[in-house]
Amino acid sequence: MHKIRHVVFVTGMNPKPPPAEHLSLLWRCIMGGGLHAGMTEKELVPLDNRFHLAAWNYIYYGSYADIDIDRPWVEHMLRGEGERFCAPEPPRWTVLRTRLMYALGDLLPWLARVFGDADILARIADTARYFDNRDNVGARVRAVVKETLAPLIEQGAEIMLVGHSLGSAVAYDTLWELSRRDCNPWRCPLLLTLGSPLGMFYIQRRLLGHGEHGVRRYPDNIGRWINVTATGDVIATDRWLANDFRAMRKLGLLSNIEDVAVGVHSCYGTAEGPNAHRCFGYFFHPLVAGLIVDWLCGREARVS
Repeated sequence: MHKIRHVVFVTGMNPKPPPAEHLSLLWRCIMGGGLHAGMTEKELVPLDNRFHLAAWNYIYYGSYADIDIDRPWVEHMLRGEGERFCAPEPPRWTVLRTRLMYALGDLLPWLARVFGDADILARIADTARYFDNRDNVGARVRAVVKETLAPLIEQGAEIMLVGHSLGSAVAYDTLWELSRRDCNPWRCPLLLTLGSPLGMFYIQRRLLGHGEHGVRRYPDNIGRWINVTATGDVIATDRWLANDFRAMRKLGLLSNIEDVAVGVHSCYGTAEGPNAHRCFGYFFHPLVAGLIVDWLCGREARVS
């Protein structure tokens, strides 16, 4: 007898719409991407109640975003009118500059304040709140993920965990904490990270377990890890995670880490222009939607 499969999505940073509204709009993106991938509406519609949101953002920001800001642009994308938003590869200097700002913000914060980009510095400060666990906010954020997982684990479900942006670090930390601190026997058969900053040294040295040695440095409850980065996503400045986390394979902690770092074009944008990092564009992409739907339907999740 096959176990029922579910997907839990760990959101990225910034305020999000109220969870029910956000979940509905995200599923519409997955539906659209699934249809583009050759799936049928009859196949897709029954799956929506097995897609769950680990919505930690209200705890972190104390406010909700207005969904009506994003909804028209999502509809624009779903109608197939977002091709003009397909972002080109960013100039190499842009990527290097982002990495440099994170390095300065990490090692020489006073110099970063003098020469840094205000948006990047604000992002660093926002991220630091989680990793520094100020007012226990990092632990509270991970508690939301655990609370979302708990009833599904109790049911014996197979759960694909998806993390976008900072949410990929939250997902990773949660898996580490479950396996190393909580000694929870649950195993995540498939971790999918989207637009992840986990390739950055700034992030890696702050992950739970970084100060440990050997197998205890990493979670031991991941079966397979797929990492997808869209063209033009400047948040994921290092698109390849297999090399950064290769020790996990050498130690036998997971079967494989697969990076999809070329040829993923997001069609999401707003009046401000293309935004390859937003999760709406990722979920609408046929590759990502196909991975999620194949998983929910009990099929092997394929990256090609």
